[in-house]
Amino acid sequence: MTIWTISIDWDRNGDYAGTYDDVTSRVLQANWFLGMRKPYQEMAHNSMCVIVLSNADRRFSPDYATSPLHGKILPQRPIRIQSNDGTDTRTHWLGWIEAVEPVVNKYGQRVTKILASGPLPYYKAAETKLALQEDKRTDEIIGELLKEVVIPPALSRAWILDRSGNSEVGETTYLADVTAYSKLDIGQLTLGMAGDNWIREAGFNSLSQDNYDVYRAIGDITAAEHGKFMFSRDGKAEFWNRHHLLHEGTLKATFDDTMTEMTYTHAGLDYLKNDVIVVCHPCKVSDTSDNVLWELGDSVIRVEKDKPRPLYVKFEDESGNRIGAKEVTVTDLEFEGHGTATAMATATVEAKANGAEITFISTTGAVVTKCVVKGRKIIDSGQIEAKAIDVGSIVDYGRRTLRINLPSIDNIEQAQYIADFERDRRKDPVGMTHSITVLSHGKKGGGQHTQQLALTLGDLVRAKETQTAHDAKYHVIGEAHELTHGATLWKTTWYVEPAPTVYPWELGVSGHSNLGISTRLTY
Repeated sequence: MTIWTISIDWDRNGDYAGTYDDVTSRVLQANWFLGMRKPYQEMAHNSMCVIVLSNADRRFSPDYATSPLHGKILPQRPIRIQSNDGTDTRTHWLGWIEAVEPVVNKYGQRVTKILASGPLPYYKAAETKLALQEDKRTDEIIGELLKEVVIPPALSRAWILDRSGNSEVGETTYLADVTAYSKLDIGQLTLGMAGDNWIREAGFNSLSQDNYDVYRAIGDITAAEHGKFMFSRDGKAEFWNRHHLLHEGTLKATFDDTMTEMTYTHAGLDYLKNDVIVVCHPCKVSDTSDNVLWELGDSVIRVEKDKPRPLYVKFEDESGNRIGAKEVTVTDLEFEGHGTATAMATATVEAKANGAEITFISTTGAVVTKCVVKGRKIIDSGQIEAKAIDVGSIVDYGRRTLRINLPSIDNIEQAQYIADFERDRRKDPVGMTHSITVLSHGKKGGGQHTQQLALTLGDLVRAKETQTAHDAKYHVIGEAHELTHGATLWKTTWYVEPAPTVYPWELGVSGHSNLGISTRLTY
């Protein structure tokens, strides 16, 4: 017997133990998704959840003043879906309310739809101002990027300065560490520099669109590693290095004509590729640190007495193009008295990869009339393309091109490794399963119920189907669930990616160390 518990933490205190937190008895339908939907995808879709609640007594109508939840039905209230089969309690989804949609008409359905989201919007809303990353592994850089995101404290319990309920260290919250809300593989790639070219040039409107959000920056690093980034069942960010799915692992389930649905294609246009181009971006660092990166120009900055005046500036070259920089300093600081006082002012600088935070401080009050930021420029020295083709595949099936742009790769050798890898795994037409769907009784079990409870991102499964004669192993990269009819009908769809048919060489691993026979070298 499986018991479901669907909870909303209305007080946002992390315990889900409030009088009205358990909404399971009110749930008419629950749909949730996490992970990816397409093979070889590197960045996950957002984790989503939709819950339909019975609202006959208007408990879930936010404007109903008599509701015991009045004033609490708000965005960022955490939602958690759990199951217990008598052996294990599992969290299936964790996220936050995005919107509440009560159905109108007192003679109508009288239900409320709760739309919830995983962490991805918080990553997209945060503009990265990361310091230049030099000689760092990919996981180390992603860890630094994660620190720029304010995750709702009900998940991370991270300390937030001067926020009541979130600033009592050791009582209500704890000092944040990325391990509290992430699980990162050790990166296989060390980047010489990263962050300097996280610049988006002018967009479609008149305002300069040169900001780079954290999610896109993580995407660049993940693509450079050729790994994957996603959100797990418990809401944590997960980074898989490029070797994560190249280990054979343990087979968790076999579907031998036991699926209710299976999507399958042979030689799909999106996956057969025989002409692979990887674009890398070598950079050049100027020889001296006296290059002007920013200057105040004709403007002035008023600094009140004993009130720090922060300013964020963006580095540019002589032509006004955004650039990166290192060894950044503030020079040529000039100021005038504010009122009749003798002016005293100083400036401190905290360098970022392509900008700097300057803080002006004055003990008397001052007007800054001149300020210059200098340093060593980091300039994109032009794109270089690494190319890998398979002539035989092009002759037989036509040219099928895959183009990959990697701003964080400045090494042509690394770009070539990726091009060769993609060509080798995509050049031949193969049959490929994209998703597997099963049904079971949500409470009494039966069928594939055990697999529905346990199978999640990264697990290895086998799909066998008679009509297509298909038989292959896959890794789960996404999962979607639909729980209806009082939790008596449970539909699960797993999105999958082909597992290697030949595994890389691993020292001392049985069956994986016969180089050239049962395994191959990888990068």
